[in-house]
Amino acid sequence: MTEEARGAGTGGTTTGDEEADRSYLARVRAEIDDEVRRRRASGDLPPQMESELEQLFLQHAPLGSTRQELHEVLRLVDAAAFIDPVVPVASSRPGGTAIKKGVRSLNFWYLRFITHQVSKFTTATSRSLHILDQQLSELAAKIEALEVPPSVVVDVDWAHRTDAWWVPAVVGELEGIRRRVLHAACGDGWLVQLLAATGVDSYGVDPRPGRVAGQELGDLDLREESVLGHLDAVEPGALGAVVLTGVMEGSGHGERRRLLERATMALAPDGVLLVHCLTPAAWEATDAPAEADIVQARPYRPTTWPHLLGEMAMSGEVIAGPLGRDYLVVARRDLPPSAPR
Repeated sequence: MTEEARGAGTGGTTTGDEEADRSYLARVRAEIDDEVRRRRASGDLPPQMESELEQLFLQHAPLGSTRQELHEVLRLVDAAAFIDPVVPVASSRPGGTAIKKGVRSLNFWYLRFITHQVSKFTTATSRSLHILDQQLSELAAKIEALEVPPSVVVDVDWAHRTDAWWVPAVVGELEGIRRRVLHAACGDGWLVQLLAATGVDSYGVDPRPGRVAGQELGDLDLREESVLGHLDAVEPGALGAVVLTGVMEGSGHGERRRLLERATMALAPDGVLLVHCLTPAAWEATDAPAEADIVQARPYRPTTWPHLLGEMAMSGEVIAGPLGRDYLVVARRDLPPSAPR
């Protein structure tokens, strides 16, 4: 049932129990994802066994209970499209194998004709479904492009610099971290350079044309690409931390949510998410960036973040800036008590 349908019976609002249920389900899914990653890393979950489990789930799970895309479910159709007319003849009874071979030889010409016709039909059906899936995917992409305009990176001189108040807090959180750290949007790589100087293996991405290519990069790993597109390509659990600066204010709620979900999936079980944000007061001040008048969005209030993090099975703290113009969110995934941090 959709959230709209659930809300229709309660005056269009969700109850505390429903919020708790969604939060609990998100935590369970996060625990399952963490357990799968740990078993993959330790070798307890061979790829063949994982593939077999996936096939069994697709065969027996009811519709709507899986987050698989249509093109992934079609793999099951493709695997079953060919029908083998060669019937197995193994038998545990004396003479059973010889009898089965004889029956198979007598009926093989007939079975081969029938299975050939059925296989042609299933193959054509599978191809038709693949074409339909491609067309639906293209349509969904067009609708999303219309409903969710691309995000705008908001660069603020007084906030995005090495001597900003929140930078020491980020460096302190990342001290001694073992996995790679991503900074988005990185600009000329000022934070990446600072983290690298402290021994942190860090890199940056920035969607703005020319912001990365025009800099004296040296040994820094900076990339010009979409933040969401990059996070989609990152292997789940591969990063030790994700630092987001200037990407939340100019994004709509839908894109913000996807951005946070992708960042969370990219984090290792003990990873940390760091988000620097402007306050609504800074967004409405006379010296606010030009994007405040251009984009159809406004920053989240600091009090909104505990609710968002709870929905994503995360917890953390919000550190307010000294002048009330910005704040820093430090969040980690909620792990079961037995899981190592």
